Amino acid sequence: MTEPRPTIRPTGWRAVVVAAMLGAGVTWLVTQGLQYAGAALPTLGTGSWVPMLLLAALTGWLAWITHQAVGVRREALEPRTAVMRLQLAKAGVLAAAALGAGYLALVGVSLGGWPAPLAQGRVLHGVVAVVASVAWGVAALALERACRIPRPPEEPPESE
Repeated sequence: MTEPRPTIRPTGWRAVVVAAMLGAGVTWLVTQGLQYAGAALPTLGTGSWVPMLLLAALTGWLAWITHQAVGVRREALEPRTAVMRLQLAKAGVLAAAALGAGYLALVGVSLGGWPAPLAQGRVLHGVVAVVASVAWGVAALALERACRIPRPPEEPPESE
């Protein structure tokens, strides 16, 4: 009997790079448009990075309990649960890449007005948001990996 082949591939690095490029590109275009129009850049605060830290913590916790169930105890997840966790992981990886690159682009644009207090706030909160998005992305990758169906353990040869 042939072993079933996986129907969903892990998130590839190309998809992550494209998401990051889109996040950075859109953010850069918006900031350039705002500056061209004479409008102020958006201010950043704790609301820009606290939700991502919470998502990173929750996704990491879900990755840990999924790994314990599937990888350690070899329990089967309900199909709907497994698919929802995998979708959450894939979406988390791509969203974290896009948001992190977007915040990084905003930090880069804000460095031009560095001595100003608003620019310092943008840079500080932007860097923390980039770190939070990286944490979320790593947790999402761990959840995606935890959703993999482990290979069956090899049986020891029978002794006669």
